[in-house]
Amino acid sequence: MKKVLAVLLCLLMVVPMLAACNNKKGEGKAVSDLPEGSHVKEGTTYEGETFTVLCREDNAYGEFMYEIVADEGETELVNQAVYERNRKVKDIFGLADIEARGIPGDWNNKDDFINTMRNSIDAGIGDFDLIMSQQAYLAQGELAQYFYNYNDVPVISDTLSCTDESHDHSYYYQDAIDELTINGQLKYMVGDYSLTYWDHVFVLYFNKKLAQDYQLEDIYQLVRDGEWTVDKMIEMTRGKWVDLNSDEWPGEEDSFGYVSEIMNPVDAWNAHFDVQPTHRDENDDIVLDYDVGKMTNILTKMIDYKATDDVYYKQVTSDQIDAENPVDKIFLEGRSLFYHATLQRAQTFRKMETDFGIVPYPKWESSQEAYYTSSQDGYSAACIPADAPNLEFSGAVFDTLSAISKETVIPAYYDEALTFKYTRDEDSAEMLDIIREGFSINFGKFYNETIRCARIFRDMVLNDNPNFASYYAANKPGYERKLAQLLEYYE
Repeated sequence: MKKVLAVLLCLLMVVPMLAACNNKKGEGKAVSDLPEGSHVKEGTTYEGETFTVLCREDNAYGEFMYEIVADEGETELVNQAVYERNRKVKDIFGLADIEARGIPGDWNNKDDFINTMRNSIDAGIGDFDLIMSQQAYLAQGELAQYFYNYNDVPVISDTLSCTDESHDHSYYYQDAIDELTINGQLKYMVGDYSLTYWDHVFVLYFNKKLAQDYQLEDIYQLVRDGEWTVDKMIEMTRGKWVDLNSDEWPGEEDSFGYVSEIMNPVDAWNAHFDVQPTHRDENDDIVLDYDVGKMTNILTKMIDYKATDDVYYKQVTSDQIDAENPVDKIFLEGRSLFYHATLQRAQTFRKMETDFGIVPYPKWESSQEAYYTSSQDGYSAACIPADAPNLEFSGAVFDTLSAISKETVIPAYYDEALTFKYTRDEDSAEMLDIIREGFSINFGKFYNETIRCARIFRDMVLNDNPNFASYYAANKPGYERKLAQLLEYYE
């Protein structure tokens, strides 16, 4: 009997230890509930594990790490939401930590970032569960071999293939899934976890006081009615130049109807006016397919518009953006009716003395199906490295982080962007919903650093050249050659 009791006591001690070991492999009892509709197996835990993200730090202030981690004591709304999201995910899976492994990764350091990533994966070290960095330089065909196909990643593959209407997986942007899937392979993900996509998305700001002073139509209502077009915007800005310094020449000290930087915002016209560089043909193959007639009409109209006194375009360098953007200054001081810029500028404009609103950039014409927009290519794309140590772990944690980002982080982002003098702009909040519905990710633009086909607008507007037909005819063979080379990596 004593021997039997001894064996039973040993078993009582060993079983909990086995259970604890089993938890690390994905079995056990979750501490808190999963997001509604999650495809993570109920009770999955990864007790004591750390989810590690290789990301770009960019500078001493951790400029791009805020979408991944945040400090507990941070009072800013988005940081609080990111912190709480991570805390919840750690509770769900029993994680020890969610770690952002930041290294220099701005444009000037892109080669170092890529080499660090490649060397780690080539060595099979398994240091990282996810990679987040600038889409523009991650989007290279030769890098495809370094990333897992999301359609083969546990949990995420279930999420992407789910057709149940009760399961909302819009935290992954459908345009990204459709456009970036080649031969069944999806190597890059863009969604609500990529908070930098929201920061870099293009919108149109307007000065509410000037709109009232000029007795303009209700711009919000024009958007709702589907009648907010570029012709309507041009009409509203006519005769709005005010020569404030009396030098009889439009300049930075004056007031205008419309101001914009000439580079990155102009790139967004492809999306705004629905003239994307690439499309899918009847065989679902990617082809270069610019609408030459429409492109010519857009260039003619917008270059003529740029030449008027009511419009002020300026080519802004990165140094000026980091210091004091001169075009920001015009709008910040209440000297422009409209400003075409990224959404992150809203936080700067909150200190304006006059109120402002946010609307989508206008359609080319009212028959256009929706208000489309795109994000400047500085946003983060997410990839799962080919040497990820536990693919199910990467899929479960990343999917859950993305789902909770939509539930909590994006609403906090709305609140922070749209709160002005302690009052939330509900009209602009409605507009952001419309802008979100028009998020547009095009294959040709995503891979622009390889194909070089998506910055035609900026080049031609900069040189006041509306002759798109001859430009395209001369350059299309080169674009097609680069596209063919890129697609070979996905054969």
